[in-house]
Amino acid sequence: MNSRIPMAVVLIVISLFAVTCGTPQVEVEDAGDVTDQGGAVGEGITPEASVVVSQPTATPKEPQPTGDTKRYDFEHLGISLEVPLDLYVKKDLDVNYEDQSKLNSYLFFIQNYGHPGGTSSGDFQMYGLLQYYLPLVSWEAFSDGQLNSTFNAYANYIEVGGLRGYDTQVAGVRNRYFYHFYLDGHTLSIAVAEPTPENKALADEIIQSLELLPGGLSDASHLTLVRDPNQLFQILIPDDWEIAFQPTIGTQLSSLAAHSPDLEVVEEDGGPHTNIYYKKGIRLHVQVIGEDLASEIPSWPNQWEYGVYFNGVPGTVYVYDEPSTAEGEIRTAKVVHEGRTYLLRFGYADDADRETIDRIISSFAITPADFY
Repeated sequence: MNSRIPMAVVLIVISLFAVTCGTPQVEVEDAGDVTDQGGAVGEGITPEASVVVSQPTATPKEPQPTGDTKRYDFEHLGISLEVPLDLYVKKDLDVNYEDQSKLNSYLFFIQNYGHPGGTSSGDFQMYGLLQYYLPLVSWEAFSDGQLNSTFNAYANYIEVGGLRGYDTQVAGVRNRYFYHFYLDGHTLSIAVAEPTPENKALADEIIQSLELLPGGLSDASHLTLVRDPNQLFQILIPDDWEIAFQPTIGTQLSSLAAHSPDLEVVEEDGGPHTNIYYKKGIRLHVQVIGEDLASEIPSWPNQWEYGVYFNGVPGTVYVYDEPSTAEGEIRTAKVVHEGRTYLLRFGYADDADRETIDRIISSFAITPADFY
């Protein structure tokens, strides 16, 4: 993990200074208020049940019409929101210093003050934060952290646009409203200030407009965080897939098989090899092998490749057709780290959802002890 201070923290401190000096009636939360990733793993939670720790301190009024709106895309979060035109939207990206292709954090503001042409003061602000470098958490750990947090006055389960999460309010003096959403093992926290019934009603209206962007960080399919029992890797896989760890043999240290629910594969005898027809869906095989298998990826014609990073370790993704692939395509991600070779091999139909494959690959993480 990068040890330098994330830019998002600097931005929040700057915002706090500006608000304190220019608009004393509105105070921006510090970074610690929006960094909780969910806490310890708890018992299974039934998300359909709305769980209340205690009741809100105020009952929000029904949302009132706000006139014309504009839909904003928050591309690095994979979501969009419908925002009234009289509110100002600002996005701040903190790029990883060591790997410029990655983000440390993503911060955004939706507010009615402090922008060119707008009022110099106001009492409404929503600000969201997601920190990518924190360890991924399971849905159970995320839920347990919200339901049993001593910082929450109440916590109600919500689901908007396919995202699961909790609508909460901070207990005590700094009683901001918060929405915490579960995004592919990450936590997106969105705060509301000032914590008045009118501001909560407006925030609810904006939150209820949430939609998921195709191919973004998350989509309408929920993902399951799968951890290798030998703590060699973790990966996010759609929760409607079949998943099974297989016995290991020889130098194989781990073996995971998974496939989409619509998988249809036909195998026929083709002479020197079996012809494989990927008719529908996606099949995945993850292997960890205890020696470098640089020759494992063959150089078939029409192969192309691109570079990826896993925990900052460079790897390569190969896309190609094997002689045995009579229909469909093969994609294999490979990374070598500390004498181990990690392979993610996908076989899939021509019309399969390649964005799902991209998301699974991007979620893969080599897991040293400090990831757990």
